Amino acid sequence: MSNENNSVSPSEMNANELPDVPAFQDEFTRDFLSSTEQTKEGYYSLESGSKGFNMDFPEDMTIGERSYDLAENNWSETMVLSYPNYDRNAFINMRINYYSSRFSVENSKDQMESSSERELDFKQIATDYNNQTLEAAEYENGSLSVIYAIIWSNDDDKVIQVHTKLNCKEDVEEDKCANSKEEQREKAMSMLKSIKVN
Repeated sequence: MSNENNSVSPSEMNANELPDVPAFQDEFTRDFLSSTEQTKEGYYSLESGSKGFNMDFPEDMTIGERSYDLAENNWSETMVLSYPNYDRNAFINMRINYYSSRFSVENSKDQMESSSERELDFKQIATDYNNQTLEAAEYENGSLSVIYAIIWSNDDDKVIQVHTKLNCKEDVEEDKCANSKEEQREKAMSMLKSIKVN
């Protein structure tokens, strides 16, 4: 990639100049990616439409256009991240809800418990960001693994709620499913830890 292209937003580049991966080949997802330079292997920098957060975005996932929502004045934003095809044993479906105000941390946790219909045991997870906090709660529901996470700024009222589902294709053997889900869980946790509240 030439230096000339590095200063150009991926959304302004021709598709044939971009990395040949789903994140860049999907026109809607491409709009959120700020560079064709990898942040780490297999990940690119995503800036949310509200400018409320950044994260490392996997090259093999896309953002659902139909489920995307950006509120007036950018006070809230919803995006759903998933794989565009079914060529793997296990899958991630991650829903990110960003709020610039209104939701307190406790309200967010109450809302997540109500949604999951169970008591959630949130534990703090270390990240590279000192001015924010990440807590997550996990549980199994049959073949489905669920991670609820909340990320909040220590400096203001910004809160991000993340609901992640990990599941296998129906015809995958139990052992393979467990191993594949664990790989996807590690990937999901890496994505969560990379989210930076702006």
